[in-house]
Amino acid sequence: MMMGTREESLEDVLAPPPDNDDVVNDFDIEEEFVEVENREENLSKISRRVKDYKVEVLNPPREGKKLLVLDVDYTLFDHRSCAETGLELMRPYLHEFLTSAYEDYDIVIWSATSMKWIEAKMKELGVSTNANYKIAFMLDSAAMITVHTPRRGLIDVKPLGVIWGKYGEFYTKKNTIMFDDIGRNFLMNPQNGLKIRPFMKAHLNRDKDKELLKLSEYLKEIAKLEDLSELNHKHWERYLSKKQGQ
Repeated sequence: MMMGTREESLEDVLAPPPDNDDVVNDFDIEEEFVEVENREENLSKISRRVKDYKVEVLNPPREGKKLLVLDVDYTLFDHRSCAETGLELMRPYLHEFLTSAYEDYDIVIWSATSMKWIEAKMKELGVSTNANYKIAFMLDSAAMITVHTPRRGLIDVKPLGVIWGKYGEFYTKKNTIMFDDIGRNFLMNPQNGLKIRPFMKAHLNRDKDKELLKLSEYLKEIAKLEDLSELNHKHWERYLSKKQGQ
């Protein structure tokens, strides 16, 4: 895929439509978790995704590894700023982070966009061809489901049950963690989600953003645990500080 010129925004080449960029409109949905997580209609939608959604496995699951599910836009990549290449908008320490995570986790990419955009971004960032780690598979918006919340109406979410339903012999609620900058994507799996700080305005923040460095340490620390769902990932920095201070 051809990249844009200096005058163009990568948004024109790689980004989803503007109405899909709603990180700034994210809301605190903790009170909604209980109301939708176990609702039968939502579980039925997950079952349909497990049955009908086709996953292209790039690298097979590895026995004994936990699972790390990663969002793309604003999590690994600033897709709204202008730049000559995608590498200028890559979150700092991305490859170091993925290399470290791969030692303990299989890695899945899940973005609320189309697969062609995900593949283009992963190629541009050098993720899909890096020799130090491998991506197990990638999921797009078609793997998501729409749920109704009492206060917010209809919203799209990323239910980890789709992965667990397809690969339950490897991945479960106990060994999975998902990073996303939009908290409501965890609505069906609140115990497994970690809301990452969004990486925006890359040219201003690339020299000071160390989020992935710190999260590498957190992933390494919790990889020792049997059940990740017992943690409150909202307080990951407090947990890490406590462990490192021991």
